[in-house]
Amino acid sequence: MKSYRYPENLQAKPKLWFWNVRDFALICLGAVISALCFVKLGTLIPLAATISTAFTTFRTDETAVVDYMKNAAHYFLFTQQDYRWQKGEKNNEP
Repeated sequence: MKSYRYPENLQAKPKLWFWNVRDFALICLGAVISALCFVKLGTLIPLAATISTAFTTFRTDETAVVDYMKNAAHYFLFTQQDYRWQKGEKNNEP
């Protein structure tokens, strides 16, 4: 009789090292295209784009770097900050 081991969360997306499988496939495809462009054209621009894509799709604990960047942009740029001050009591006054 065979026994099978299943992951704890069966709804989780498949991961390969630190990326989703789809992101990892795009990074590999980008690396191949970057190598071909470097050999034929001598340019490193596609390699820089591939490396930046690999960095922004890096995932730890189901959160990618691009998710942090989106949340920071939403908080600092796109939502209005509301600050309220109240007049406090002066405790040190004689």
